[in-house]
Amino acid sequence: MDPLTEIFNSMNIKRAIFDKIEVTAPWGFRSTCAPEIKFALMLNGSGVMKIQSSKNLIPLSGGDVLIILDDSEFSISDKASSRMIDCADFKKYKVGNIIQFGGGGSLTTFVIGRFEISQPDAKPILDVLPKFLHFKLNKNRTHSFQSVLELLALETEQPGLASESMINRLCEMLFIHAIRVYTNEISQRNNGWLAGLTDRQLGVGIRSIHDQLEKNWTVESMATCAGMSRSAFASKFKTIVGQSPLEYLTRWRMHKASALIRQNDSNVSEISHAVGYESESAFTKAFKREMGETPSEFRKRQSTK
Repeated sequence: MDPLTEIFNSMNIKRAIFDKIEVTAPWGFRSTCAPEIKFALMLNGSGVMKIQSSKNLIPLSGGDVLIILDDSEFSISDKASSRMIDCADFKKYKVGNIIQFGGGGSLTTFVIGRFEISQPDAKPILDVLPKFLHFKLNKNRTHSFQSVLELLALETEQPGLASESMINRLCEMLFIHAIRVYTNEISQRNNGWLAGLTDRQLGVGIRSIHDQLEKNWTVESMATCAGMSRSAFASKFKTIVGQSPLEYLTRWRMHKASALIRQNDSNVSEISHAVGYESESAFTKAFKREMGETPSEFRKRQSTK
């Protein structure tokens, strides 16, 4: 199992909401600030996007996919000077299943949406992704990615039976495909564990670690899985991933342990063995060092949420 599979197996996507928008120039809309993942697919037309954290305008064209991973506000319009309406007011402009507004000029069509995820479960991937992803319609977009986008557009315009469940699953597929495209683009650069996962040698070692997180791993045994010498593996791992192999192992063990604490009633001893610690006291010490509190304190705090 690779770490992305592990994340998506535990990550719960919920409250996915999508709308199809048809706007005529001049037009513009701005998002509300909310701790959700937001996305937009421009089906046709053109425009510009302004993100709160950047001074630059981003040109948009048909086929573009935009994903905002934090609570940054953004606006999209046919041009920067156009009047904006708030996304919160979209319901005023809804005609059937489509939101329509604008000045009567050239037509631009979007599917926009937002969804919530379990932030603790998704933290490892959110920590290494940029806060804004922009994908153009080009050769890097696979047919399967394009199919998901087309299904989203269709389901938004013509909801069917179990539409909410369908949209939640399509949303998860959209997120996975976006990460795949991003990792392909950064595979030649140092970029944390995602770059390590795409490396031909390190990727084998990383997958082996996640397949047997409970194993008594050493740097030498990790290197053997990767088909490398101990010194070469440790050096390359540190250079590309940005952590030593054992630091990486500890981080993921604590991520897995925190997920187990949130998701089931296993006692600390059972969880410590599940993530590779023979001693409960050694696990508790490592957990507190990594998470800032003991497993018991963590469980108590989670139970009050």
